[in-house]
Amino acid sequence: MFVLTAPSRCGIPEVSLDPVVHSGLRWAGVRQAVAGLSGTVGVLAYTRFLSPEDLGLATIALLVYNGLVLLVEAPIRDALIYHREDEARLGTAAFWLLLAFSSLAALLVLLLANLLALAYRAPELAGLLRALAFAFFFRALAVVPAALLLKEFRFAVHEGLALAADLVLLAGWILLAAQGYGAWSLILPPLAAGMLWAATTWWATGFRPVGRPEANALRRVARFARGLVGSNAVAYLRDYLDQAVVSTLGQAAVGWYTLGEKQSAFAVATLGLPVGRVALPAMAAVRARLAELGRIYLDLLRLAATFTTPLQIGALVLADLGIRLLFGPDWLPAVPVLRAYLVFRLVHSLLPIGDAAVSALGRPDLRLRVDLAQMPFYLAGLWFGLRVLGDIAGIAWCLTVVRFVAGLVYLVVTLRLAALTLSGAVRALLPSSLAGAGMGLVVYGLYAAGSVSRRLPAALSPAMADGLHLLALIAAGGVCYLVLLFVLHPPGFRQVLSLSRQIVVPERGPRRGNDRGETRCQS
Repeated sequence: MFVLTAPSRCGIPEVSLDPVVHSGLRWAGVRQAVAGLSGTVGVLAYTRFLSPEDLGLATIALLVYNGLVLLVEAPIRDALIYHREDEARLGTAAFWLLLAFSSLAALLVLLLANLLALAYRAPELAGLLRALAFAFFFRALAVVPAALLLKEFRFAVHEGLALAADLVLLAGWILLAAQGYGAWSLILPPLAAGMLWAATTWWATGFRPVGRPEANALRRVARFARGLVGSNAVAYLRDYLDQAVVSTLGQAAVGWYTLGEKQSAFAVATLGLPVGRVALPAMAAVRARLAELGRIYLDLLRLAATFTTPLQIGALVLADLGIRLLFGPDWLPAVPVLRAYLVFRLVHSLLPIGDAAVSALGRPDLRLRVDLAQMPFYLAGLWFGLRVLGDIAGIAWCLTVVRFVAGLVYLVVTLRLAALTLSGAVRALLPSSLAGAGMGLVVYGLYAAGSVSRRLPAALSPAMADGLHLLALIAAGGVCYLVLLFVLHPPGFRQVLSLSRQIVVPERGPRRGNDRGETRCQS
C-alpha cells in the first residue's frame, strides 16, 4: 500500500494523503458506477429510437465538438494541477486564455457550419454544428473551476457535480429520442449539461478571475499546456480521423462503427479515466519523491487492470450475444468493430494512469512524441483497412494493431519516467492477465457448447432466453476469474481486496485535516 504525505501550511509534512486518495477513488467510482449504468440505459434508449443513419449524422457533428474539447480541457487542467502555487494568478491566466480560444473556436464553427454540411452532403448538419459550438463554449468555461476542485482534492464535490451533468445528459438522450428528435437527441443534451457543469463548478469554487492576467502567469500556463495541445491535436486525428473516413462508406456504416468503438470503451470510461483523474493530483503532490510516486503508479495500475481486464475479455467473447440482446439485430454489423477495439482497450484502460504520471512530472511532451511516431503507421493502417479490406471491420482491426503497439510503447515510457522497471509492471499485471485469459476460455467453451442455453426452459421468449443466457455466462465468468486470480497470486489478490475495501469503506477515527487534504497550523 502506498503512503503519501502532503506539506501543511506550516511547511511540515503532517497529513497522510492515503485516505484522500481513497476518498477520491471512492467518489469517482460512485459517479462512474451511476453514470455507467445510466449511460447504458441511455444507449439502449437511443439505439431503439434512432436509426444507424441518425447516429452517423450526430457522430459527424460530434467530431468537431470532441476535437475542440480535447484541445482545451486536459492541457489547461493539467497545467493548473501541476503548478501547486500561485493558484489565483494562474487560474486567472488560464481563464483568459481559455476564453479567447473558446470564443474564437466557437465563432469559426458558427461561420463554417454551412460549408461542412455541404462537404458531407447533409444539410441538417449545419444546425447540429451550431448548437455544439455553444455547448463547447460552456464546457470550456468550466475547465478552470473544475481543475481547481481536483487540485484541492475536493473529489466529492467534483464527482457529484459531474454526475449531475451526466444525468442531465442521460435524461436528454432518452426524452428527446423517444419524442422522435433523431440526431438532435444526441446534440441538445450536451448543451444543457455544459451549461449546468459551468454554473455549478463556478458556484462550488467561488472562482473569480481578476480583470488583467499577469504576463508571467500566462507564459507559465501556456508553456506547460502547449505540449499537451500538440499531443491532443495528434490524438484527435488518431481517435476521430477513422470516423471521418468511415463516413465515406455511408451514414449507416458510421453508426455501426461508432457504436462498436464507443461501447468498447466502457471499462476505460468507468474505471480507467476516474483512476487517472484521482492519480494526477495525488502524483503531483509527491512529484519530488519519485519512489512514492512510483508506488502510487503501480498500485493504481494493478487496481485498474484487476477490474478492467475481465470486463474487456468477457465482452470480447460475448459481443454478439450482448449486441443482439441490448441493441437489437439491426446493430449486429457493429460486432466485429466492437471485438477489434476491445483488444486495444486491454492496454488503453491503463494509459490514463500513465497520462497522470507524465503531467505530474511536467513531461507532457512525451505524449506528443509517441503520438507523432504513431501517426504514419496509423495512416497506413487506415488506408489499408479502407482500400484493401474495404469495410468497417477491416479498418477497426488495422487500427487496433497500430494503437495497441503504440499504447504499449507509451506505457513503457511512462514507467521509465516514474523510475519503474518493466519487469515490476509485468509482475503487477500478470495475475489479472492470466486469470482473465483463463476466464475467457471457460466462458467461450460454455457459450460455444451451448451448455447454458440448453438448460433454459423452451417456453421462454428469445429475448428472455438471451438475457438469462448472458447473465448466467457473466456469473460463471466472474466466479472463474476470482478463483483463478486467488490461485495465481494470493498476496496480490489480498492487496487488491484490501485496497478496494479501503476505497469503498471510509476510515473511521478523528480527522487529520480538512476536506482539501491540508492541516491547519497550530499557533
